[in-house]
Amino acid sequence: MTEECRAVYYPNYVARDGVRQYYEGIPDFFQVSGHKYIQRAILEHFTMLSVLSWTSSTNAAHIYHESMARLQGDDKTDPRFCLRTTHTHDGMVLLALLRDIDEHGGVLEVPHTGHQKDWFTKVMEARNDRIHISGQPEYTHWCSRCVRRYDDPDGVTRFVDYIVTDSIDMGRPCCAYPHCAGPLRMTQDHWCPQHQSQKRFCIVEGCRASHRDGYRTCAFHADIEDHHIATGKAMFTLRKRLQRAQVAHPTDTLEPDTPVNEDIEATLAGPCPDKPEEGNYRVRARFGRWRTHNEQLCIHPCGIITSRQTFYTSETVPKVLDMLKAKHSAPSSTPRFVHYDNNCTLFKHCAAKPGEDFHERVGHPVDVFHWTCKHKKSDVECSYHCNPHMFPELIAEGGGRYFNSSWAEQTNVWFGGYHAIIREMGSVKYNFFLDEMILQKNKLTRAKLEADGCIPAYRTDLRFATM
Repeated sequence: MTEECRAVYYPNYVARDGVRQYYEGIPDFFQVSGHKYIQRAILEHFTMLSVLSWTSSTNAAHIYHESMARLQGDDKTDPRFCLRTTHTHDGMVLLALLRDIDEHGGVLEVPHTGHQKDWFTKVMEARNDRIHISGQPEYTHWCSRCVRRYDDPDGVTRFVDYIVTDSIDMGRPCCAYPHCAGPLRMTQDHWCPQHQSQKRFCIVEGCRASHRDGYRTCAFHADIEDHHIATGKAMFTLRKRLQRAQVAHPTDTLEPDTPVNEDIEATLAGPCPDKPEEGNYRVRARFGRWRTHNEQLCIHPCGIITSRQTFYTSETVPKVLDMLKAKHSAPSSTPRFVHYDNNCTLFKHCAAKPGEDFHERVGHPVDVFHWTCKHKKSDVECSYHCNPHMFPELIAEGGGRYFNSSWAEQTNVWFGGYHAIIREMGSVKYNFFLDEMILQKNKLTRAKLEADGCIPAYRTDLRFATM
């Protein structure tokens, strides 16, 4: 370092005035701490383990020590050769960020001071925002499995595209205020900074009385909290054992410590000052943290995932409509058909909403099982507007459906494998991790489509949004 430039050069980056600027390109070795480096091939291996077998950063470190490090004797416990969770996590995050910068251009800059856990937060959040607005890099994807060339009876050739949207229950800690998307300061918090004033109230639903000192309920609802405490003491051990048995992919296989489910609802009959005296009622209180309700995915029938949306508090038809319109806001990006497991209600909602034309521009077919078993044949939406036989461009030559709408369920099986890994993540890390897993999964799917002769390509009439 010289007085003139005040720069310190490292193998991966240069530090100047409290800012770390990474060199262009992707290095062969990544510095993950002051004296530890991980080979790029190892980090790529860890990433594929996460994509294909739901391996956490902790288990990736275990795999390295048990099968790749080849340490002998006392070297296995020597801290100098110990690969920790922070090393594998930061290495995979850095690899993903440098790949992103390499593809989109620019220079990766992060703080060179402060805590290591906060170095990448701002750039991770920036990428999260870009993907939230523009969708995945495969947003403009098309191939012969998700776009069909269809000749009308009058000889006009058209191209028909089709997407599937479905939800999966995957929750991270979030603000307990209904539909609030504000980030928590810590994952153990119940309220975001904007709604911190709510913590002074009793946690019984609908009660606005202040809670007692040292408790979370007011004097009128003290019995509910006493019941909750007594039940928790008696059932804590058995519940914890049961939860550990139900986790398919623990984050730490060697020392599993799955968090106990804190989303407990206590329901008791009792007096409530905010309820009318007449009639029967039950009082409900939620003592645990709130979690996001579900993840809503948009998927092509070929398996490519184009976008993802986190829903808070509930999944409703108006929310699904708003998500579909937001994710396809670019001109010419709206698909010709959307498959949703409640398409008939979606159509009815659009038809009843003044000024809404989404149902006129997009077809809403339901699957045959839904049409046959879920509604009466007199139901207008299912029998006529959403009847799959009303759309001949969706019928294959053999009489079946041309597009495979079951890809949503197949994708959810893979996506649900990350439940144990993400359940305690903050919002920035949560979104970054899931977006990166989807991005890598899409690359594998695209490679398979090329091998199967589906001719995957990109639409040239669509452009990504810019920040």
